[in-house]
Amino acid sequence: MRMQIGTSRLATIAVFAAIYAVLSLIPVSRLVGSVSFLTFAEVFSPLAGMVLGPAAGGLSVFVGTFVGIALGHPVGFDGFDFIPGVVAAVTGGLAMRGNVKATAALSLAMYSVFMLDPLSSDLVYVGSFPVPYLWMHMLSLAAFVSLSLIRRAQAGFVSQTAILASIVFVSTMNAHVAGAIMYENVLVRINHVLAASSMPGLWGVVFYAYPIERLFFAFVGSVIAIGFFKAVPPETMRRLGHV
Repeated sequence: MRMQIGTSRLATIAVFAAIYAVLSLIPVSRLVGSVSFLTFAEVFSPLAGMVLGPAAGGLSVFVGTFVGIALGHPVGFDGFDFIPGVVAAVTGGLAMRGNVKATAALSLAMYSVFMLDPLSSDLVYVGSFPVPYLWMHMLSLAAFVSLSLIRRAQAGFVSQTAILASIVFVSTMNAHVAGAIMYENVLVRINHVLAASSMPGLWGVVFYAYPIERLFFAFVGSVIAIGFFKAVPPETMRRLGHV
């Protein structure tokens, strides 16, 4: 029985990895200073974690990343391309299982790593008004934590749909900050594709672009996740490993 369950679990991880790999071949936008690009796999990584859990979901994205590379997706971060997707899957898995503290801790750790890096821009001035570069990331975490705590207090106006959307949102934003950390370290410090002196200006440009990009990924990802959880019977979810 244990072997059968293990085999079924591995098969499910393989299926999710294959879907992720295929979606990684569909480009959405190119990464500045890199031959790689953002793909539709971005909308799937949170769902992998939400369905399979943080460990199995992260593993499926890890495997799917390298399968996608083998199929032709260009390497952008010296083989560490799996990190943003894995972060999204782990975030989604923790959040879906109600681990609010762990989700918040992971998110805040990611924010801290980015903000403490000398190459990062903590604040971007919109006119004369300073705005945190990670304002949307913080908003996504605040939305998830608030909705989760309200729902835990049995407030009926917070629906499962809202919770699912907030999980996809915070997972998507965590993937983005993980990608930003990879960007600074791989493209600037390791490969010297970009000069360190160019980073403040670059972050200033990305500041205005990333909300549109991330809202697109979060919206599409939410539609897929909500549809999935509504369509799949609870018994099937239990077999997939959902708790």
